[in-house]
Amino acid sequence: MLAKSLFLAFTALVGAQKFAEVCTIPGPSCSVKNSTDTCCVSYYGTITFSHMWLANRGRPDQFTIHGMWPNRCDWSYLNEGCDLSRNYTGAGDIVKARNPSLYKTMLRDWPSSDGDFSSFWDHEWNKHGTCYDPAAPKCLADYQKYDDLLMYYEVTHQIYSKYNMYNILASSGIVPGFNYTRSSMEAAILKNSGLISKVRCDSAGNLSEIYSYFYISGQTDFIPTTPVYNPTDCLNIYYPKKSVSPKCQ
Repeated sequence: MLAKSLFLAFTALVGAQKFAEVCTIPGPSCSVKNSTDTCCVSYYGTITFSHMWLANRGRPDQFTIHGMWPNRCDWSYLNEGCDLSRNYTGAGDIVKARNPSLYKTMLRDWPSSDGDFSSFWDHEWNKHGTCYDPAAPKCLADYQKYDDLLMYYEVTHQIYSKYNMYNILASSGIVPGFNYTRSSMEAAILKNSGLISKVRCDSAGNLSEIYSYFYISGQTDFIPTTPVYNPTDCLNIYYPKKSVSPKCQ
Protein backbone atom coordinates (compact mmCIF):
# COMPACT_ATOMS: atom_id res chain seq x y z
CA MET A 1 0.00 0.00 0.00
CA LEU A 2 1.29 3.47 -0.92
CA ALA A 3 0.18 4.97 2.39
CA LYS A 4 2.13 2.36 4.32
CA SER A 5 5.21 3.00 2.25
CA LEU A 6 4.99 6.66 3.18
CA PHE A 7 4.77 6.04 6.92
CA LEU A 8 7.37 7.92 8.92
CA ALA A 9 7.85 5.65 11.94
CA PHE A 10 10.07 6.22 14.93
CA THR A 11 10.37 3.05 16.97
CA ALA A 12 13.01 4.32 19.37
CA LEU A 13 13.42 7.81 20.73
CA VAL A 14 16.78 9.32 21.58
CA GLY A 15 15.92 10.74 24.98
CA ALA A 16 14.77 9.13 28.21
CA GLN A 17 11.12 9.93 27.59
CA LYS A 18 9.02 6.88 26.71
CA PHE A 19 5.42 6.38 25.79
CA ALA A 20 3.29 4.63 28.39
CA GLU A 21 1.59 2.28 25.93
CA VAL A 22 2.09 0.66 22.55
CA CYS A 23 -0.49 1.87 20.06
CA THR A 24 -1.96 -0.46 17.46
CA ILE A 25 -3.95 1.92 15.30
CA PRO A 26 -4.92 0.70 11.82
CA GLY A 27 -4.90 4.13 10.23
CA PRO A 28 -4.79 7.87 10.81
CA SER A 29 -6.31 9.18 14.03
CA CYS A 30 -8.74 11.27 12.01
CA SER A 31 -10.25 8.10 10.52
CA VAL A 32 -10.90 6.48 13.91
CA LYS A 33 -14.33 7.23 15.30
CA ASN A 34 -15.58 7.37 18.91
CA SER A 35 -12.23 6.74 20.61
CA THR A 36 -11.48 8.40 23.95
CA ASP A 37 -7.83 7.31 24.02
CA THR A 38 -6.13 10.51 22.91
CA CYS A 39 -2.71 8.99 23.65
CA CYS A 40 -3.13 6.74 20.60
CA VAL A 41 -5.92 8.50 18.69
CA SER A 42 -5.00 12.17 18.59
CA TYR A 43 -7.77 14.76 18.70
CA TYR A 44 -5.25 17.02 16.97
CA GLY A 45 -4.70 14.46 14.26
CA THR A 46 -3.14 16.54 11.46
CA ILE A 47 0.32 18.10 11.35
CA THR A 48 1.82 21.05 9.52
CA PHE A 49 5.62 20.91 9.52
CA SER A 50 7.68 23.95 8.56
CA HIS A 51 11.26 23.90 7.28
CA MET A 52 12.62 27.46 7.40
CA TRP A 53 15.30 29.07 5.22
CA LEU A 54 17.11 31.79 7.20
CA ALA A 55 19.97 33.36 5.27
CA ASN A 56 21.93 34.18 8.43
CA ARG A 57 21.16 31.15 10.64
CA GLY A 58 21.91 27.45 10.68
CA ARG A 59 24.20 25.45 8.45
CA PRO A 60 24.89 26.88 4.97
CA ASP A 61 23.55 23.76 3.25
CA GLN A 62 20.57 23.01 5.49
CA PHE A 63 17.15 24.38 6.26
CA THR A 64 16.26 24.97 9.89
CA ILE A 65 13.13 24.13 11.87
CA HIS A 66 10.27 26.55 12.33
CA GLY A 67 7.99 24.06 14.00
CA MET A 68 5.74 21.02 14.10
CA TRP A 69 2.15 22.19 14.44
CA PRO A 70 -0.69 19.81 15.35
CA ASN A 71 -4.15 20.80 14.11
CA ARG A 72 -7.66 19.45 14.44
CA CYS A 73 -8.81 16.98 11.80
CA ASP A 74 -10.37 19.85 9.84
CA TRP A 75 -6.95 21.61 9.95
CA SER A 76 -8.14 24.34 12.32
CA TYR A 77 -6.12 25.10 15.45
CA LEU A 78 -6.11 27.08 18.69
CA ASN A 79 -4.06 30.28 18.66
CA GLU A 80 -3.48 30.08 22.41
CA GLY A 81 -2.34 26.45 22.47
CA CYS A 82 -4.12 23.47 23.96
CA ASP A 83 -3.18 23.33 27.65
CA LEU A 84 -2.41 26.57 29.47
CA SER A 85 -1.44 24.60 32.59
CA ARG A 86 1.59 23.30 30.67
CA ASN A 87 2.81 26.65 29.35
CA TYR A 88 6.51 26.71 30.23
CA THR A 89 9.19 29.38 30.10
CA GLY A 90 12.94 28.97 29.94
CA ALA A 91 12.89 26.09 27.47
CA GLY A 92 16.57 26.60 26.67
CA ASP A 93 17.63 26.08 30.29
CA ILE A 94 15.26 23.14 30.69
CA VAL A 95 16.58 21.29 27.63
CA LYS A 96 20.21 22.12 28.44
CA ALA A 97 19.84 20.65 31.93
CA ARG A 98 17.85 17.56 30.97
CA ASN A 99 19.34 16.67 27.58
CA PRO A 100 22.55 18.55 26.68
CA SER A 101 22.89 16.70 23.38
CA LEU A 102 19.41 17.73 22.28
CA TYR A 103 20.17 21.30 23.36
CA LYS A 104 23.25 21.48 21.12
CA THR A 105 21.26 20.01 18.24
CA MET A 106 18.48 22.57 18.69
CA LEU A 107 20.98 25.45 18.78
CA ARG A 108 22.20 24.31 15.38
CA ASP A 109 18.95 23.24 13.71
CA TRP A 110 16.20 25.22 15.46
CA PRO A 111 17.42 28.84 15.69
CA SER A 112 15.22 31.90 15.87
CA SER A 113 15.52 34.71 13.38
CA ASP A 114 16.16 37.29 16.14
CA GLY A 115 18.66 35.24 18.14
CA ASP A 116 16.39 34.69 21.17
CA PHE A 117 16.32 30.94 20.82
CA SER A 118 14.80 30.06 24.20
CA SER A 119 11.82 32.39 23.81
CA PHE A 120 11.23 30.99 20.33
CA TRP A 121 11.26 27.44 21.70
CA ASP A 122 8.89 28.52 24.50
CA HIS A 123 6.48 29.86 21.88
CA GLU A 124 6.61 26.74 19.73
CA TRP A 125 5.94 24.53 22.75
CA ASN A 126 3.20 26.64 24.32
CA LYS A 127 1.26 27.26 21.10
CA HIS A 128 1.89 23.98 19.28
CA GLY A 129 3.64 21.40 21.45
CA THR A 130 0.82 21.34 24.00
CA CYS A 131 -1.42 20.15 21.14
CA TYR A 132 0.75 17.09 20.42
CA ASP A 133 -1.52 14.61 22.20
CA PRO A 134 0.89 11.63 22.43
CA ALA A 135 3.28 13.70 24.60
CA ALA A 136 0.65 14.62 27.20
CA PRO A 137 1.78 13.64 30.74
CA LYS A 138 -0.79 10.83 31.00
CA CYS A 139 0.66 9.31 27.82
CA LEU A 140 4.28 9.10 29.01
CA ALA A 141 5.78 6.42 31.24
CA ASP A 142 7.06 7.55 34.65
CA TYR A 143 6.31 11.14 33.77
CA GLN A 144 8.47 13.88 35.23
CA LYS A 145 7.83 17.56 34.67
CA TYR A 146 9.03 18.72 31.23
CA ASP A 147 9.12 15.18 29.75
CA ASP A 148 6.28 16.32 27.48
CA LEU A 149 8.26 19.30 26.22
CA LEU A 150 11.35 17.19 25.60
CA MET A 151 9.36 14.54 23.73
CA TYR A 152 7.83 17.19 21.46
CA TYR A 153 11.25 18.64 20.62
CA GLU A 154 12.74 15.20 19.97
CA VAL A 155 9.95 14.08 17.66
CA THR A 156 10.01 17.41 15.83
CA HIS A 157 13.72 17.08 15.17
CA GLN A 158 13.31 13.51 13.96
CA ILE A 159 10.79 14.63 11.32
CA TYR A 160 13.19 17.39 10.29
CA SER A 161 16.05 14.91 9.97
CA LYS A 162 13.94 12.43 8.02
CA TYR A 163 13.07 15.03 5.41
CA ASN A 164 16.32 16.82 4.53
CA MET A 165 14.73 19.57 2.47
CA TYR A 166 18.01 20.95 1.14
CA ASN A 167 19.01 17.56 -0.29
CA ILE A 168 15.48 16.91 -1.54
CA LEU A 169 15.60 20.08 -3.64
CA ALA A 170 19.24 19.62 -4.67
CA SER A 171 18.41 16.19 -6.06
CA SER A 172 16.50 18.03 -8.80
CA GLY A 173 19.19 20.66 -9.31
CA ILE A 174 17.48 23.29 -7.17
CA VAL A 175 20.20 25.01 -5.16
CA PRO A 176 20.70 28.46 -3.61
CA GLY A 177 21.62 31.45 -5.74
CA PHE A 178 18.94 31.18 -8.43
CA ASN A 179 15.31 31.92 -9.18
CA TYR A 180 12.75 29.13 -9.50
CA THR A 181 9.04 28.84 -9.99
CA ARG A 182 7.12 27.71 -6.97
CA SER A 183 5.57 24.91 -9.00
CA SER A 184 8.99 23.51 -9.98
CA MET A 185 10.13 23.49 -6.36
CA GLU A 186 6.96 21.77 -5.17
CA ALA A 187 7.21 19.22 -7.99
CA ALA A 188 10.80 18.42 -6.98
CA ILE A 189 9.77 17.90 -3.35
CA LEU A 190 6.95 15.56 -4.38
CA LYS A 191 9.21 13.59 -6.74
CA ASN A 192 12.08 13.18 -4.28
CA SER A 193 10.25 12.77 -0.97
CA GLY A 194 6.57 12.03 -1.55
CA LEU A 195 5.60 15.22 0.26
CA ILE A 196 2.93 17.52 -1.14
CA SER A 197 4.36 20.78 0.17
CA LYS A 198 3.75 24.50 -0.17
CA VAL A 199 6.77 26.74 -0.73
CA ARG A 200 6.53 30.18 0.82
CA CYS A 201 8.32 33.48 0.23
CA ASP A 202 8.78 36.76 2.04
CA SER A 203 7.56 40.16 0.82
CA ALA A 204 10.65 40.51 -1.38
CA GLY A 205 10.06 37.18 -3.12
CA ASN A 206 12.85 35.32 -1.28
CA LEU A 207 12.35 31.73 -0.14
CA SER A 208 11.28 31.77 3.51
CA GLU A 209 9.90 28.34 4.43
CA ILE A 210 8.31 25.15 3.19
CA TYR A 211 5.16 23.66 4.71
CA SER A 212 4.54 19.90 4.60
CA TYR A 213 1.44 18.08 5.79
CA PHE A 214 0.77 14.82 7.63
CA TYR A 215 -1.83 12.73 9.38
CA ILE A 216 -0.84 11.17 12.72
CA SER A 217 -1.32 7.46 13.19
CA GLY A 218 -0.68 6.30 16.73
CA GLN A 219 2.12 8.24 18.38
CA THR A 220 4.92 8.82 15.88
CA ASP A 221 3.73 7.57 12.50
CA PHE A 222 3.32 10.56 10.21
CA ILE A 223 1.56 9.93 6.91
CA PRO A 224 2.09 12.59 4.20
CA THR A 225 -1.16 14.01 2.93
CA THR A 226 -2.57 16.68 0.63
CA PRO A 227 -2.87 20.15 2.19
CA VAL A 228 -6.06 22.17 2.26
CA TYR A 229 -3.91 25.31 2.09
CA ASN A 230 -3.57 26.49 -1.50
CA PRO A 231 -1.84 29.90 -1.77
CA THR A 232 -1.76 31.79 -5.04
CA ASP A 233 1.23 34.05 -4.33
CA CYS A 234 5.01 33.35 -4.48
CA LEU A 235 4.80 32.10 -8.06
CA ASN A 236 8.46 33.00 -8.67
CA ILE A 237 10.92 32.64 -5.81
CA TYR A 238 14.56 33.56 -5.29
CA TYR A 239 16.47 30.91 -3.28
CA PRO A 240 19.21 33.01 -1.62
CA LYS A 241 22.59 31.73 -0.56
CA LYS A 242 23.26 31.83 3.16
CA SER A 243 25.71 34.28 4.65
CA VAL A 244 26.88 31.90 7.39
CA SER A 245 30.20 30.11 6.99
CA PRO A 246 30.78 26.34 7.23
CA LYS A 247 32.81 26.79 10.43
CA CYS A 248 29.61 27.84 12.22
CA GLN A 249 28.14 24.37 11.90
